[in-house]
Amino acid sequence: MEPMQEGPLPRDRVGFGELWRWTAPWLFGALLVVAALVGLFAASRAQDEGSYAIGFATAGLSLLWLAWRIKSVFDGDPAAVSLLVEDSTALVVLILLLAALAVAGLFLAARAAATLPEAAGYALFLVSLALIFANLKHYFDRREHDRR
Repeated sequence: MEPMQEGPLPRDRVGFGELWRWTAPWLFGALLVVAALVGLFAASRAQDEGSYAIGFATAGLSLLWLAWRIKSVFDGDPAAVSLLVEDSTALVVLILLLAALAVAGLFLAARAAATLPEAAGYALFLVSLALIFANLKHYFDRREHDRR
């Protein structure tokens, strides 16, 4: 009689990359829900109109983004879990939009009378720049990979 093995067999183990591919969409969705709740909380505690508007804008944009991502997944879009573009036209449009958001964030921070709108403006600027650089890197890495 053979002794019983404890635990999964090596061929049954799931790698960290596969595990991340399964959990990343759920984690990102949870982050969007938290961003919406924080936006609503900030709007409810706002002392001025700017903070009130930023709180509601954060909640609204977070919920719209979450709804768009859920729709994309149900439509079977394989790129629904990525924030990166691969088409050159989409890259140019995305960079223009993100640059406009970055400038708007700087204007918001410069004209803010309270701490919350100023922090939101700087955060918008930094996130926009990070997304621009991430998309540029992804596009050129993909292009280099396709040449090989």
